[in-house]
Amino acid sequence: MQSYLSLCYRRTTAMRNLPQIDQESTFFHGRGGRVDTLPPTDKVAEGAISKVNERPLSNKLISIRDNRKLGTKDTTGSIEIYPSMAVLKRDYSKFEQDYYDMVARFGKKSRVGESRRGQIDHFSKSARYRMLKKLGSIGREDPPFMVTLTYRSGSVTFNQAKKDLQKFRKRLDREFGIKHYTAEEYTTKDGFVKIRKRIKYEGTWSGVWRFEITTGRGTRAKSATPHFHILVWCEDWHDMQMQDLDYRISKMWCDVTGDGGDDRMKYGCDIKSSSGDQTKIKNYMLGHHSKKSDQEVIGGGRHWGIMNEELLKIGQPTATYEMTSSQRNKYSRMVRKLISQRSAKKERDISDLKQTHLVISPHDIRRILLHLGVSEAIKESSRQVQNLSSLDTRLIGASHTADSVA
Repeated sequence: MQSYLSLCYRRTTAMRNLPQIDQESTFFHGRGGRVDTLPPTDKVAEGAISKVNERPLSNKLISIRDNRKLGTKDTTGSIEIYPSMAVLKRDYSKFEQDYYDMVARFGKKSRVGESRRGQIDHFSKSARYRMLKKLGSIGREDPPFMVTLTYRSGSVTFNQAKKDLQKFRKRLDREFGIKHYTAEEYTTKDGFVKIRKRIKYEGTWSGVWRFEITTGRGTRAKSATPHFHILVWCEDWHDMQMQDLDYRISKMWCDVTGDGGDDRMKYGCDIKSSSGDQTKIKNYMLGHHSKKSDQEVIGGGRHWGIMNEELLKIGQPTATYEMTSSQRNKYSRMVRKLISQRSAKKERDISDLKQTHLVISPHDIRRILLHLGVSEAIKESSRQVQNLSSLDTRLIGASHTADSVA
């Protein structure tokens, strides 16, 4: 009993002699139970504790993530102006460029080819984002036409509607296109080789189509019926009267569907000309589904597509401006607030994104650029180029004069 009491006394004394550990300055690492202690708080000034020893809230330390964002603050960028969108492209910092060069050299290879996508069953967010980028990156400045093609209620299936769309495209190529003649050889059943003429039509128009269905809840509606919205860019249409154009396109649609009559000529096809601002009409193509989700096609294949894409000038901006790091950061803050107001969500820091796509009218983007002083910087750079060119001209003239004197 006495030996047991003496052992307890020795253990208690040893515990009292241990240094006191502040709970606020104690950090546990892993399962090993290792404890790191920091100096007492009264000996360390406030804010002097290094963030390296902070406990991570995720797989990466907050300090590392903050430093990564801070590393992009000094990067420059460029902004591309389209008729309905502004695309900000941020330049990589030296650390980022070295990292991506290393990944490109030693990184993982892409997945094996010959992989096929699954069946399209609905209009996903990714598809809507791809459509947004395509519509926004169209470089044509002439205003498009909105064409709406409809059917009688419950008179057509999804597959037949897609076939009618292909026929309608070929008719447009024939009516508003260039005819090309080609000759090709063919062998008859008797073994004779002959030459026949082939005609190919090259369309001078281009468009973006959207596939939807009606609700089918009207008093005269029989069932949900598909219809199409098409944005058409065609220079020949601007030279035509709207009444003549409407009659011509309506007659073409009635011939394709095989359903004529005065009512179909009046209601089967609707054409509206847009003003100089393309932002509203493109937003209608994108936001039509978000406002009326019951018009989404389920199991009908692709929801949107492009016709004669090479004539849309995709990826060809009307103007490009270089931005300094301060101008780019100010622009990112303005876009962040604008996105928060539109989506009614909390602001998110987007300064470290590689690209930022903003749907905005040309008038508004011009006001933003003037506020940031981007146009003035471009004017100064162009003035410097003119001064350098005039200086080169003077030097060349002086050299010619020296040669003539010699």
